[in-house]
Amino acid sequence: MAENQTQQRDPDVVTYSAFSGLRNDIAPERFSPSDLTIGNNVDLDKSGYLARRAGYTRQWSGAAHSLWSDPTGTLCFFVTNGQLTQLNADYTTRGLATVANLPMSFMRVNDRVYFSNGLNTGVIENGAVRSWGLPVPSLPNIVTTVGQMPAGTYLFTCTYMRGDGQESGAPLAGSFTVPDGSGVIFTLTAPTDPAVAFTQIYLSTPNGEVMYWVGMLPAGTTSFTYTDSTGPMDLPLNTQFLGPAPAGQLVAYYRGMTFVAAGDTLYPSEPFAHELFDLRKYISLDGRITMIAPLTDREMYETGKNSGLFIGTDRSCGVLVGSGPGEFQYVPKANYGAVEGALTFVDGSVFGDDSQGMRELPMWLTTQGICVGLPEMVVRNLTRTKYQFAVTGRGAALFMPGPNRLIFSDNL
Repeated sequence: MAENQTQQRDPDVVTYSAFSGLRNDIAPERFSPSDLTIGNNVDLDKSGYLARRAGYTRQWSGAAHSLWSDPTGTLCFFVTNGQLTQLNADYTTRGLATVANLPMSFMRVNDRVYFSNGLNTGVIENGAVRSWGLPVPSLPNIVTTVGQMPAGTYLFTCTYMRGDGQESGAPLAGSFTVPDGSGVIFTLTAPTDPAVAFTQIYLSTPNGEVMYWVGMLPAGTTSFTYTDSTGPMDLPLNTQFLGPAPAGQLVAYYRGMTFVAAGDTLYPSEPFAHELFDLRKYISLDGRITMIAPLTDREMYETGKNSGLFIGTDRSCGVLVGSGPGEFQYVPKANYGAVEGALTFVDGSVFGDDSQGMRELPMWLTTQGICVGLPEMVVRNLTRTKYQFAVTGRGAALFMPGPNRLIFSDNL
């Protein structure tokens, strides 16, 4: 009976058992039976099975953007109505700071989250927002007095310090010349950053070129008198020409340094000094920087082999290779740009033939398709040969590890 029923089936009925996904690189009349022209609110698994996409439950209402969560899912922040806001596990929210209503970039380093939106910068630490680095103080005014300083020309400057020991950069040194038996009175400007706990004074030896620490004042104290240069001077100034983080549209962390992208320029912090930047050290690229994706694991970090930063601009995608700012070189890999904001990281064990292990691989949306950054510092376009994207504006990206679902959105 079953055999007769099979013979009686309508020969014009086609059974689809699997689909290969969306396609638009050829005319629809040339599609194979597994190609799709439109896939609206559907999911496609590895076997090609097509199913209706699951719905969602609204947990919070309001205009929001720049949603970010750390890889552990314990910290989550976004911006709404000019407020940097924390989203808690129970979907309650807590305002942290007033910021410009601009797209915000975040990164986590240890127990701190650094952020910037091109105008505002800051650090979220212990549930509160503080400045990312300290402002550089103004150079003190000086008058001479009586003391025990030998005759000579002295260099001087000052820095700010937080209670946790973070020191600011120093202004360009001043100088003064005194006769034997002199002293000097420094008049300082009170700091405006509430995080400043102390002001530190640095002074050179007579006719010397290196400045050393000679005193520390509580914040708000505006006068310091120095009369004796015979004491020990063995703590040299280490933050000359350095300053706080510049504001930029993107931030990232790689090999002990934090990075800020401002326009077409990438600024690295000092090594293992995430809150001190020398703005004379920078890397210029071929257009506005729209993506920074570090690729490291333990072996890469220790050897420096096959590690670097995947970089996207509005004109190209490539890699920044090297072990430090003086050695970094930008190597373009694709002549099309990355969509700003549309970056996520995918567990390498679920990519391709599972040969990438547990490395976190960056995936991002470009004007020519979805790209992945591989450990060999290769950029591979996964969709260009089958689907041509038409993307505009900013984007967003999300990888859901359970169903291994990659979600991109643009024109935000």
